[in-house]
Amino acid sequence: MDGTGGASAGAPSTGGGRGFPVGLILFLTFLHIVNQIDRQLVAAFAADIMRDLDLNRSQFALIAGLAFSGVYAFAALFAGVLADRLGRVKVLAGGLSIWSLFTGLAGLAQGFWTMLAARPFVAAGEATLVPTASNIILAKVGDRHKAGALGLFFAGIPLGIGGGFLIAGVLGPLIGWRGTFLVMGAIGIAALAVLVRLKDAPPDLSHRPTLAGNLAALMAVFRAKPRAMWASLAIIFAHCHTATGPFVQLWLVAEKGLDPARAQSLYGLMFVVVGLAGTFGAGLLGDWAQRRLGWDHARTAFLILLVLGPLLPLYRLSGGDSGVFLIGMAGSILFMTVLYGLVFAVIEELLPQRLKATSTGLNMLLINVFAIGAVSLAIGFASDRLAAAGSAQSWTWPLMGADVLALLAIPCAWLAMRSPRVPDAG
Repeated sequence: MDGTGGASAGAPSTGGGRGFPVGLILFLTFLHIVNQIDRQLVAAFAADIMRDLDLNRSQFALIAGLAFSGVYAFAALFAGVLADRLGRVKVLAGGLSIWSLFTGLAGLAQGFWTMLAARPFVAAGEATLVPTASNIILAKVGDRHKAGALGLFFAGIPLGIGGGFLIAGVLGPLIGWRGTFLVMGAIGIAALAVLVRLKDAPPDLSHRPTLAGNLAALMAVFRAKPRAMWASLAIIFAHCHTATGPFVQLWLVAEKGLDPARAQSLYGLMFVVVGLAGTFGAGLLGDWAQRRLGWDHARTAFLILLVLGPLLPLYRLSGGDSGVFLIGMAGSILFMTVLYGLVFAVIEELLPQRLKATSTGLNMLLINVFAIGAVSLAIGFASDRLAAAGSAQSWTWPLMGADVLALLAIPCAWLAMRSPRVPDAG
């Protein structure tokens, strides 16, 4: 399918050349879309789930945030090490099976505890995707196209998040949130038929990868090459804004005056269009700026964040029926999506092959424990307290607090840009 050979009939190959294997990247992007839709269904059906399961804001925040992201974080780290040891396709196939099965089972939840029990399994399965798939792509794509290829893969995030809201708006009235969960679980199980046929290069076992050994080696790289550390911190802090995502529909309805169906369709469509420009567009822009202007990807990331930063408070404070609000929403979505291809390309060039999946897993751990899990739980807790005190903006102020933390990504990107480039020697 990707035109490089070495695949089973009808399945994209992960072995061979250093070009741009379109078929392989599109299939992995499809899995990323399914992954993100399954994750976002809880947020997209937030009002329905809270009503049917009789959840308060703190309980919903736990289900949407830490119950998922805490498990996802540690599972992503272990998935990176397992991928370096067992093989990327094997680990990803196991993960796809688990997250699809428990997405379907979550649709059968009857209350807080049963939904809470399903979410960690969805998280553990989904955590295998980024450390495995992103490094399959990096191993396959030439240096001139890395940011663009990763940008296309990470386009699964806006397409999945936006798609989740659009699916909620379309399928919700027809089959309800429970039926939608079951349908998405079935789609993931069906995708296994293609995934298990992928050909992957065997893992390098000469160094006998272990979690402790890989982490120690990674910390040594960060000390010797602070550029990798600052780039990692930039994407971690930027995800504090991503932590606001599960509460968007609730905020749009309660404080911006949007009808629930309009909130789903507007945010979903906006996320698909603008988010695709953010992930894939920023990756292409970074590759172009590197070739034509001599800019490294860290410089491009810094300049984009510098432009987008002021749009976050604009988004929170403008009226929900204004054009300024829509500009702010677009800026918010771009802030969530522009860094993936750029930052992972910066980090990738600094690391030996045997640490790349582990590095991605460590980033996922820190992103999901701190930037998404803890911050989303704090948003829910603070919103409950403000609502009890009678605040008319009980969602807005906690969400703005997360936005302020996210803006710390800008100085981190600047420090990454200023740090010397010391590419890995082999």
